[in-house]
Amino acid sequence: MGKEQDQLKAVPVRRRSAARVAAIQINYQSLITGQSAAQFVPQFLSHYAAEVSKSFRVKDLDNDHLTDLFAGVEAACDRLDALIADALVDGWSIDRLARIELAVLRCGAFELTSMPHIPARAVVSEYAALSDACGCDVRFVNAVLDGLARTARVVEMHS
Repeated sequence: MGKEQDQLKAVPVRRRSAARVAAIQINYQSLITGQSAAQFVPQFLSHYAAEVSKSFRVKDLDNDHLTDLFAGVEAACDRLDALIADALVDGWSIDRLARIELAVLRCGAFELTSMPHIPARAVVSEYAALSDACGCDVRFVNAVLDGLARTARVVEMHS
């Protein structure tokens, strides 16, 4: 096994990362077009999923995680936005966020609040890394999600 392979995360982790990128893109598209995320999924899967999978060096993305994420974010959008708004520092409102940042934060917030089987620190660091690839302010995304994690996963984050 070469050095490059040694440094790659395990395939299931990379498949989940690919699903996260896809969910961010699907939710971002929904924000821009006003279409429901579910309406955009078939188009995304047929045009972009292979490229996302290739970039993570996996055969396919984790479709179950993708479905849970885009559907969960859409169903819980108001609750997630309230959590994100509460996590923002004074002077910031959710309306000031770039749409891509909002898509990233919604996906991360959903995982933190609705997927307790995924470690909170892994969620925060993964979305911070993905936010960099999306052109977001990494420190901002990290700070907001870390704050959410400390509220949503009190025992886990303080142990």
